[in-house]
Amino acid sequence: MVKQIFEISDDAAKQINVAAEESESSKWPLRISLNVDSSGKFNYLMGFDQSKEEDLQLKINGINILIDPESMANLKNTKLDYVAIDGSDKQFIFINPNDPEYKKPDESLDSNTTHDFN
Repeated sequence: MVKQIFEISDDAAKQINVAAEESESSKWPLRISLNVDSSGKFNYLMGFDQSKEEDLQLKINGINILIDPESMANLKNTKLDYVAIDGSDKQFIFINPNDPEYKKPDESLDSNTTHDFN
């Protein structure tokens, strides 16, 4: 399997399509951008936008996306997902191994394994 430079989960793709319809932006691509503040914190931005000549244009999981060249270096191998956090409402998350705050999931704790912590 070939690793994509950016991934969009099925749940995220569905929600992006819902948001595009609700905002009457279904003909616009989704811009994904990342800026790094002075402390090194990654700030993720996304919204429907027009393309610029320098943008990287991709179609991932049926979604047309735009990524500016400055963001691409820090977004490589990132996955955009749409999940419930602590049982609350769902929200978009960026799973980005380039982010200084990224913590690799413990693959030994998957949903098919029972662990006894006593």
